[in-house]
Amino acid sequence: MNPIVIILNDYCHINGGASKVAIDEAVGLAAAGQKVIFIGACAPICPELANANLEVICLGQTELIKAGKNPFVMLQGLWNFKAAQTMQDLLKKMDKKNTIVHLHGYTKALTTSPVRVAVKQGFKVGCTLHDFFPACPNGAFFDYVKCTPCPKRAMSFDCITTQCDKRHYVHKLYRVARTFIQQKFGGLPSSVKDYITLSKQSAGLLRSYLPKDARYFPLENPIAIPHLPQVNVAENKSVVAVGRLDAEKGIEILLESAKKSGINLTLVGDGPLRPLAESYQNCQVTGWVTPKQVVEELAKARALVFPSLWYETYGLVVAEAAARGVPAIVSDISAASERVEDNITGWHIRSGDIEDLVRALNITKDDETVKRVGEAAYQQFWKSPPVLTKHIEGLRNIYNLLLEKTL
Repeated sequence: MNPIVIILNDYCHINGGASKVAIDEAVGLAAAGQKVIFIGACAPICPELANANLEVICLGQTELIKAGKNPFVMLQGLWNFKAAQTMQDLLKKMDKKNTIVHLHGYTKALTTSPVRVAVKQGFKVGCTLHDFFPACPNGAFFDYVKCTPCPKRAMSFDCITTQCDKRHYVHKLYRVARTFIQQKFGGLPSSVKDYITLSKQSAGLLRSYLPKDARYFPLENPIAIPHLPQVNVAENKSVVAVGRLDAEKGIEILLESAKKSGINLTLVGDGPLRPLAESYQNCQVTGWVTPKQVVEELAKARALVFPSLWYETYGLVVAEAAARGVPAIVSDISAASERVEDNITGWHIRSGDIEDLVRALNITKDDETVKRVGEAAYQQFWKSPPVLTKHIEGLRNIYNLLLEKTL
C-alpha cells in the first residue's frame, strides 16, 4: 500500500520543532516514493520543500503573533476558512481508502478547520502530539505565572478562571476560545482516533483528554546528525544548555546553580533572560544559531544541561548530544528523562531544585566520570539511531495501519 499523504502544518518553513519534523517527514516520504501534498498557512516555502518531489500548497497567510498589525488574523486564528476550503477542494480528487491526512502544527495560523473537513468526508486523520494543545489552552499544562506545572483539569472552570498565561488574562481567554472552537467544531481531539506519540509521559498526560478508543503509535523524532567520532568531553571546559532563555526552561535555576558550582556555562539560544545570563561572570551566550552550529557547540561541551521546569514532549537536543557522546543532565519532570539512564548515560535532577542541580554539575567536574558516561550515551544512541530513513519506515508502517480500518 502506498497512500497519498497530505501533511498539515502552520509553516512552510522551519519555525520550531513541529515544523522541522513536518518538513523532514514530507521530504523523506517523497524521497521514498510516496506522493506527498504539503499544506502550510505561512510563507516562505523553504528550499527543502521547494526542491523535493512533492506538491506544496502555501496559503500565504499571517501567523497569529502578528495580529497587532492585522487584527483580522485573530479571527483567522480561531477558524481558518481558507484552509478549510483548500482542503475541501483537494479532497474532492482523493480516494479516502488511499489517503492519509497528517496533522502537525496548527495553533499559529492553520487551525483545525481542515481537520473538520477531512473527518466529515470520512478521510483518515492522524496527529503527531508535539505539544499539549489538543487539551490545554496554553499547550503546556504549565502555569507561567507561578512557573510550575499546572494540576488543574484543562478547560475546567478552575482552568478558565486562572491567569496562567505569559502575557495577560485576555490572551488566556483568547486561547480558551480557540480551544473551545477547536474541540467543539474542529473535531480535535474527539474525532481524531490515531496519534503519533513522542514520549510515554506526554501520551500519559493527554490520555484522559483523548478518545477512549484512540490508538497510540510511538515514534521518535528523526535526528539528522552524521555518525562522527565521539567527542572527548573530558577535554572540554563548559557545560552547555540549548534553547529559549526563559523561566520555564529552568534558566534562572541553571544560572544560580552554575554560579554555586563555579562551572563555566554556555547558553545556545536567546530570550528574555539573556541580559540576566550575560551578567553572570562565567556564562557565555551565543544567541540563536543554525542547527549545524548547535551540533558544533555540543562538540565543545563537557555535558548538556536540560533543566526544564515543564513536561516537554521530547527534548531533541538531548538526543543530539548523545549522538556526539555528550552526557546530559535532565530534569526528572521532562520527557527527555525517559531517554537518559541516571548515572549511566547522564544524570536526573529534581525539577526546580538548585542544590540537586549543583550536585549534578559538580559530578561533571570529574574527567573519568564524564568520559565514562559520555561513552555510554554515545554507544546507546548509535545502537539504534533514530535517523530519518528509519523514521520514515516507521511512519509508513503507521500509515498502513491507519488505512486498514478504512478498507
